[in-house]
Amino acid sequence: MAEQSVAEQTTPIQPKKLFLSYKWMHYFFTDSSSADYEVLAPLQQRAVWIAVAILLQAANEIPNIAAISALIPFLLILGSFFALWMGIKPARAAKTQQSQLDTFFAHWRDNKRTKTKKSTRDTNTLARSAEQGPKLWQRAILVIAFLVTIAGGYLCISTVINCLSAPQFSNDGTSLDTNAAILLTQGRNPYTDSNIPELVRRFTIEPNWTTPLRQGQLANRLDYPSMAELQSILNTSLKSGSVPEFEAKVSYPALSFLTLLPFALVQNDNVLPLYLLCYILIVFVAWKSVRRELRPWVLLLSMANVGMWSSTWGGNLDVLYTLFLVVSWLKRDLRWTSAVFLGLAIATKQIAWYFVPFYAIMALRHYGWKEACSRLAIMSGVALAINLPFIMWNYQAFFAGVMAPISDPMFPMGVGLVSFSTAHFIPYLPEKVYSLLEYAGFALSLIAYWRTCKERPESAWLFAIMPLFLAWRSLSSYFYCIAFPAFMMLSAKTQPARQHAFSYMNVKAREQANRRIPTSVSI
Repeated sequence: MAEQSVAEQTTPIQPKKLFLSYKWMHYFFTDSSSADYEVLAPLQQRAVWIAVAILLQAANEIPNIAAISALIPFLLILGSFFALWMGIKPARAAKTQQSQLDTFFAHWRDNKRTKTKKSTRDTNTLARSAEQGPKLWQRAILVIAFLVTIAGGYLCISTVINCLSAPQFSNDGTSLDTNAAILLTQGRNPYTDSNIPELVRRFTIEPNWTTPLRQGQLANRLDYPSMAELQSILNTSLKSGSVPEFEAKVSYPALSFLTLLPFALVQNDNVLPLYLLCYILIVFVAWKSVRRELRPWVLLLSMANVGMWSSTWGGNLDVLYTLFLVVSWLKRDLRWTSAVFLGLAIATKQIAWYFVPFYAIMALRHYGWKEACSRLAIMSGVALAINLPFIMWNYQAFFAGVMAPISDPMFPMGVGLVSFSTAHFIPYLPEKVYSLLEYAGFALSLIAYWRTCKERPESAWLFAIMPLFLAWRSLSSYFYCIAFPAFMMLSAKTQPARQHAFSYMNVKAREQANRRIPTSVSI
């Protein structure tokens, strides 16, 4: 009877079948019996939040979703910021419920190894804890992400097909950069000789693929012109030979079109393979940099990332500078590699400039002010070396082009705060008000990053871009290239940079102790 009683007491409770629980999910959620559970489980939970951010941005790509309500894109992008913050925010000192569960499992494994007797209450508690695993909403997000990979796969296949087809320019940035590369092969200055009539003759350009300006026939108005208006104005202006209503300047730094020179030299106007290659390289770098157990998340998030696939499909320059930034941040322990790739990024597109102050804070907080100054000098030298020939060629035209996104009278548009005015919920505010809000948001982001940089240097990917949400122009493409790189930084198998950065302090402290010299206080 006693033996039967003991057997009944130690009989484990069989886990119940959970809703939306499938065997393949163990590739994404580590079992609690794994030796690396304490390390992997928090990263996988953060990956779920980043998946939420990617899914919200993917929802913004649903055709005509803004026609339902102009506030839907605003809420989707804002929600993606919140989800991304939940994924990368620093861990609190106080133990959360999940950390208590991790501690419980650790103690249980220790007790099991020492063959400590377990009571019926302990066994039942363990079974109930093991049943929990990933929560229902986390499993639901995983299933939804798998479904969204269908859309990502469609864009992937469509991009590959377009790489083999006649060139299609869905944004004027790509067409202007391609034209700039062609002009350079002809010995002409892209910053002075770029013009709309020549661009229209060379490429098939749709009016809605241009950037209209509030001048000429579009002067003294704020509402974005319709497709019919753009077509009519473009036809009229082309006949007169003057097209002031459309942006004709090369509006990016020189590396934006220097990377397209190989295509121009072989007289191939289809530059889409470059941007597809950039995204493939980003995914490859992610695959190589994260822990092996997190590689299924790399494949899932990269395919479900409809926003980045949309940018790739459209030949958006954001994919190129994102690749440079990714390498710069992942290799932040290597001074030259990191600084050189950051220099390449800022020599490609102006949005990369927003990352420079955050990079400076990261270098200062982790490596000291001398190292920060050295890196900024290297970065500036690389960017200057690439752009200097064009500055010397015609510095006025160069700066007029590079500063065009700020100085030229562009129409307000985007998914940020300005969407309340474009949807006529509130009147348009003066453009300077949006600029002041953007600058204020940037200052707050720098303060927030200073506080989180030590533990979460990857949070720069959120803080650097968020101020653009308050800007006069807040295109959704500005925000599409931050979630997946943030996951890469978060999941990289390298140790946190601060451990590398201050490893020399131990040696230095010992040397100073031997010499009886006080150790200096770090930042």
